[in-house]
Amino acid sequence: MSLNIKMDLMFQQVQKDLSNLKGVKKSMVASQDGYILSQPAESRLELFARTSAAMLKTADAASAKMGKNFSQHVVIDYPDEKLIAVRAGPKAIVAVLTGTGIGLDPIMTELDKAAEKVRGII
Repeated sequence: MSLNIKMDLMFQQVQKDLSNLKGVKKSMVASQDGYILSQPAESRLELFARTSAAMLKTADAASAKMGKNFSQHVVIDYPDEKLIAVRAGPKAIVAVLTGTGIGLDPIMTELDKAAEKVRGII
């Protein structure tokens, strides 16, 4: 089995584990540029991957300008869902889409664990 296939299977497992969390509608592993690494592309999921990448880049730029570090997680609160993204090393991000009224702390804890797994894969 090639290295790329092994990595793809590992990314898919991380994505599947996150998708099984209570309150998580979708999850993804993506490149820092917003290209999905964890599963076949789906237009809505690609949009969320690009949005997650842009959020993290914007947060980096803003914090650099202010001379401060920002929280590791970036959250967009849509009317019916929340998008939460976190870096997974210098090459990847991990993000989830949740429903509203969901406690974010347990999800963020699992998101951090998933990001650590992705760092180990890459």
